Amino acid sequence: MKKILLGSTALLALSLTGTAQAAEKIKLGVSGYMWQEIGISDSRAGQTTVNLVSNTEVHFKGSTTLDNGLEIGADIQLEGNSQAADQIDESYAWIESKTWGKLILGTENGVGDLITTHAPSVGPMGVDGSNATYWVSNPSGNNALTTIDVAGSGDHEKVSYISPKLGGAFQVGASYTPASDAEDGKGPSSKTVNTYNIWEATALIDTTIAGVGVRTSASYQHGSDDTGFDNIASASAGLNLSYAGFTLGGGYGRTISSNRAGTANNLVNGWAYNVGISYVTGPYGVSLGMHHGVSSGDPNDAGAQEKFDTAELGFSYKLSDGVDLKSGVSYVRFEEDVELTATSGAVGTPEYENDGWVWINGIYLSF
Repeated sequence: MKKILLGSTALLALSLTGTAQAAEKIKLGVSGYMWQEIGISDSRAGQTTVNLVSNTEVHFKGSTTLDNGLEIGADIQLEGNSQAADQIDESYAWIESKTWGKLILGTENGVGDLITTHAPSVGPMGVDGSNATYWVSNPSGNNALTTIDVAGSGDHEKVSYISPKLGGAFQVGASYTPASDAEDGKGPSSKTVNTYNIWEATALIDTTIAGVGVRTSASYQHGSDDTGFDNIASASAGLNLSYAGFTLGGGYGRTISSNRAGTANNLVNGWAYNVGISYVTGPYGVSLGMHHGVSSGDPNDAGAQEKFDTAELGFSYKLSDGVDLKSGVSYVRFEEDVELTATSGAVGTPEYENDGWVWINGIYLSF
């Protein structure tokens, strides 16, 4: 993986040393998205609430093409609903060649998130990477996996390489992240505080066989850590099959940390899978899917096994280009095999931490 990333970087760098006059200066255009949701939830923790959720990003993008055919561009993503000090979500430059592929430098997600495969969904919540805690509370900080993706490197400073689609179907990618807090030009990170030297790789096949669309991928990620455990490794795989508007698929993910027993600052071992089916015809879409995630071994929680489950029946309607309506009914559950705090039962007994139903409706804009 390291050889792929370094070798591809060198090939693109050599391309820059040739005839490299730009046709014109880069001009940034404006794009982005906004979604506004309103929903009602009813959970075991005694919460029956109407909630409004917003998410907006404004993207400033632009590129130029050199005389040798190499395209160089920038992407800066401004948060429209940020409550944190970091107002810029992602900011990176990229260099792309039709022959050699694409090189990405800056704060962007790694290939384990960019070119992966999981359960299809058209609903507002989805089942992979679910935003369930917007609607149903997680009272004890349940750590069960909510996604199958190897997404541990986040959008921290990194270098990524994504190949062109070989034969129009096969694609590979690799990413390197120096540290899990390396974002926006921060200085060197402490090995005793953060995960460091995070490598990841993904292989993707996206093609059509006998009229059936086939998309399958496999990813692996490895990082080192001196905060109480030695190594963190994650792997995932997924498959989608599509035909006549139907898509059936899902995926599986696994995370393993070789921790030092009894350490309070700990990441846990876990696994997750999700499955789903969707159907899209004209402007209409419907999907049904579920996700099950597990983690175990957290010494802060007496080694309890923690579980996260969600299922969604989702609907979508495309009003026009860039304007979509979505609606969905979801069930969400956070569970531990041993209760540490009484939510609705006695301490020390198997009990749901919290579970509930959610109905969400929203409008989703892209521009």
